[in-house]
Amino acid sequence: MRIVLVHGYKSSSNGNFFPWLRDELHAKGHEVVCPDLPNPESPDPEEWMQTLIDAVGVIDDETIIVGHSLGAPTALRFLEAAEARSTPKACILISPAWMIKNEMFQGFFLSELDFDVLMWKASRFVVLHSHDDKSIPFDHAKKYADVLHAKLIERNEGEMHFTGDKYPIILDTIEQAVAEEIVFKPGEELGHQYED
Repeated sequence: MRIVLVHGYKSSSNGNFFPWLRDELHAKGHEVVCPDLPNPESPDPEEWMQTLIDAVGVIDDETIIVGHSLGAPTALRFLEAAEARSTPKACILISPAWMIKNEMFQGFFLSELDFDVLMWKASRFVVLHSHDDKSIPFDHAKKYADVLHAKLIERNEGEMHFTGDKYPIILDTIEQAVAEEIVFKPGEELGHQYED
């Protein structure tokens, strides 16, 4: 499986839990793509998107996309824009930011995501958020879970905004997505139904 990790504001591929997670995923035999997005302290959504497209290339059903904080809406925009051979296995949003009005981040939210289309761009969506997150309110996670029909994993204390070095719940969430079978693929039964 290829796991794409998208960091957030003021972070990098070597920030927060990303080095630990990358090593754990490599040890389990996964390919990991975790590009350093440019100017993380003054992020530009177009630059971030182009960097992801260049680093990741074509996505398929062997791809899982994981976005943290501001990297979560970035991951969704990438999912919307990327060239896909088939539907990615999962998209996991960790402490996702919803429609932040701060001028620095407005570019990430100026154009509305088409959730009616986006919800079909991955086979499953998972949102992971902690109730004690002081950076992004828990309500943001509930909004994403509602519009994406996502599984919502609620954490009650200790994780906050997931800015520490190690979170087994994140690894477990990715591994569950890897292990889960896709129950239905659109069109897979048509051949049997219309053979005659």
